[in-house]
Amino acid sequence: MKYQNTVEYQDAINQLVKRNLDIISTAKAENRELSEDENKEFDENEEEIKSLEDEKDELEKSLEDPQPEDEKEEKSNKNINVNNMEKRNFSIVEEIRNAMKTHEPIVLNRAAVTVAAEGEDVVATDLWNVWGPLRQENVLVQAGARLYTGLVGDVQIPIFSKGQVGWKGETATADDGNGSFTSVNLSPKRITGKFPISLQFLAQTTPDVEAAIRNDISLAFAEKIEETLLGDGAASATQPKGLFNGLTASTVNSYAELLDVEAEVEEDNFKNCNYVLSPKAKAYLKGLIKGTNATGMVMEGDFVDGTRAFVTNNVEAKKGLYGAFDNLVIGIWDNLRIDVVADSATLANGQIMIILNGFADAALVRDNAVVAIDVTE
Repeated sequence: MKYQNTVEYQDAINQLVKRNLDIISTAKAENRELSEDENKEFDENEEEIKSLEDEKDELEKSLEDPQPEDEKEEKSNKNINVNNMEKRNFSIVEEIRNAMKTHEPIVLNRAAVTVAAEGEDVVATDLWNVWGPLRQENVLVQAGARLYTGLVGDVQIPIFSKGQVGWKGETATADDGNGSFTSVNLSPKRITGKFPISLQFLAQTTPDVEAAIRNDISLAFAEKIEETLLGDGAASATQPKGLFNGLTASTVNSYAELLDVEAEVEEDNFKNCNYVLSPKAKAYLKGLIKGTNATGMVMEGDFVDGTRAFVTNNVEAKKGLYGAFDNLVIGIWDNLRIDVVADSATLANGQIMIILNGFADAALVRDNAVVAIDVTE
């Protein structure tokens, strides 16, 4: 599969590496050798990783642009240097792959540290992958949003406006296409929270319950991203812009009005469109007759007039979005960090404190790729 840029190639590589790591971890936890199917999948993933790395290298070479030394130095100092980001990721990926080949477990970062300033505080730090919950639970990702993981520094997503092309004779000179590059920038924005946990509960906790706690915290991180992006908040230094911000919702109380909304997006040649709806908008569309001949309902099953629809209560009231969600990019910086803090204050209350920190950002690369609807009568 050909990807559009080197960031997408690196994300695909990271996913394959993570899958191979899961295969090894499962076998080690069950104290057994890899099965025939697991060995086959592992080897196929390794081959695909190598193929993707080769394709990424070719793309990097094709994008090389000789520049004067002063321009090269200026460019290297920018936070948006994607190549530096990928070189750092590559070293991490190689470390994981080498460990997998030797069937050794991998601990990214886990330590118990006494905090000298307090004298009584102990902090255990763990990092783990939050990409799975994001890919599985976030309706925007399911609707087609691009998820970039393992980012380092600020990232610039290039956008090329379509140029003009035309028919010419066999040896006639081509006209200037007048295409141009713009971009959107992603920068890490912090999502954080703290969760008190009872010491008695921990004393009675099984590994399955601990895994459930971790999963719930990861889902809280993913949920906050979805909630923010499906809101109408303005962009700021601490959070991304909500998709409803600046949009005037089109009223949809008939099948004809729905078709007008779809045409608004598709006239700009956007493809692969989907709906993201509130539960109340879903209920309304399921009761709305399709056409004047009563040939069915506008929404049947999980489809609005044949188009896939995703439902979440993070969309307000009777509203929804329609559009090409592959123009939405979501970036995640490194892994989710969890700190377990045991200090004198919380311990005296029979508790410890779990503190979550993660970094993410998102942006719509083309503003007219998504439109809003409102089914309020």
